[in-house]
Amino acid sequence: MNFKKLITIASFVLPVIAFAQQEIKIEEVEKEMSMGTKNCYILNIPQTKVKDVTEDWKKFIKKDSKGKVEDIKGEIQLIGAVNKNVSSFPFNIFSRLLETQNGVQLSVWASEGDIFISTKVSQDKSVAVQKYLHDFAVVSYKDAVKNELSSEQDKLKDVQKIFDGFLKDQKKAEDNIEDDKKQIEKLQKDIKNEETNIAKAKDNQVKQKSIVDTQTNSIKTVSDKMNNIK
Repeated sequence: MNFKKLITIASFVLPVIAFAQQEIKIEEVEKEMSMGTKNCYILNIPQTKVKDVTEDWKKFIKKDSKGKVEDIKGEIQLIGAVNKNVSSFPFNIFSRLLETQNGVQLSVWASEGDIFISTKVSQDKSVAVQKYLHDFAVVSYKDAVKNELSSEQDKLKDVQKIFDGFLKDQKKAEDNIEDDKKQIEKLQKDIKNEETNIAKAKDNQVKQKSIVDTQTNSIKTVSDKMNNIK
C-alpha cells in the first residue's frame, strides 16, 4: 500500500460521533417585527442553512395562496396565506430566518387582519399555527438529514474502497506466497536431482579413476619397455 493511500486512510480514522435526532420545539413569545412587538412563534430547524430553507419556506407559505411573497428588509411577508386548519379565511404571515450554530431559527408572526394569532387570542388557532410550522420544520429537517445520509453514504463508498484495496493486497500477497511455494518446491526438486547427479558423478569418478590409473600404469609399462630397448 502506497503513502497516498495511507494518508487517505488516516483522514477516515476519526472518533465516531453519534448524531442524535433533535427535537423540534416551538416557543411562543412577544417579539419585535415590522409592525411593532407582536406575538411570535419561534422554532429551530436543526442542521439546516438559511440559503436552503428560505426558498422552501416561501414555497410552503405560498401554497394555495394568490398573494405574493415579498422579502422586505429581511422580513418575508405573505398577505393572504391559505391553510384551513389555521383559519377559514386567508391570513397573513410575517417571518424572519436566522442561521445559528444548530440550524436555522425561524420566527413567524401570523395575523388575521390586525389581530395577531396567539394562545391568548385563540388556543385552537395557536395550536394550528404551531402544527403548520412544525410540519414545515419536519420536512426541512428531513431534507437536511437526507443530505447528511448522502454524505455518509459517500464516505462509506470511500472507506469501502480502501477496505477492498486491503482485500486485494491480501489476495495478491497470498497469490505471491503460493507462487513462491511452487517455485520453492521446484527448486527443492531441482536440488534433489542435482544432488543425485552429484552422487552419480562421484561414483563415475571413482570408477573412471581406476580406469585412468590402470591406463596410466599401462603407459608407464610400455614407456619403460621402450626405454629398456638398447
